[in-house]
Amino acid sequence: MFLLVFVEIHVSAQDLNYIPRIYIEAGAGINLSYCDVGGGSPGPSVRAAFLYDLSPEWRLGVNVGFHHLRGTDRGTANEARMYAYSSNLNEISATGMYVFKFKLYPVKKWKLRLEPRIRAGLGVIQFQPRPNEVLASASRDTYLPVAPVFSGGVGLAFTFDREMALLLEAGSNLTTSDFLEGYTNHNFSESRDMFHSILLKFVYFVPVGW
Repeated sequence: MFLLVFVEIHVSAQDLNYIPRIYIEAGAGINLSYCDVGGGSPGPSVRAAFLYDLSPEWRLGVNVGFHHLRGTDRGTANEARMYAYSSNLNEISATGMYVFKFKLYPVKKWKLRLEPRIRAGLGVIQFQPRPNEVLASASRDTYLPVAPVFSGGVGLAFTFDREMALLLEAGSNLTTSDFLEGYTNHNFSESRDMFHSILLKFVYFVPVGW
């Protein structure tokens, strides 16, 4: 009984001594889009996030991003169609993150600098497709250029000191729209449009005083 009480007091004291932080993330990388034209064509992505500590492991915040998607039928089974497009995506979402803390003993200094994490988010994207002339003439559908987006990913951060870190992050983004390129094939489209991203981010964090 005494041991249980001691553990509870010790944990509570650790929680009281913990100082939450605000995290500012910004970085760039590439995306791979999977729509009804092309597939896996690379394009640039830029993202920034503002996060707050709910606990040493849990963080909650807002994510904003810009993604330039590209696709072409060249080199695919549909090369004869000659469809091609580019599309600009603006994104805003709420995101939650869980950070894994190393608790192995003895604790090594390099382990304390590493922070594996997983994240998930829900938001909205606004897209501006620019089909080539052939694809534009084949597009007959009307659509709303706004759609919900579900995102998830994993990352690994390396902290340099108490204020800065470098983060490598990979994730997937599933939308509820089939028109990110301004076109859908009603006969062969089996899923909604999606894109993956790989980003390198700089992270700056500031303690929040009480």
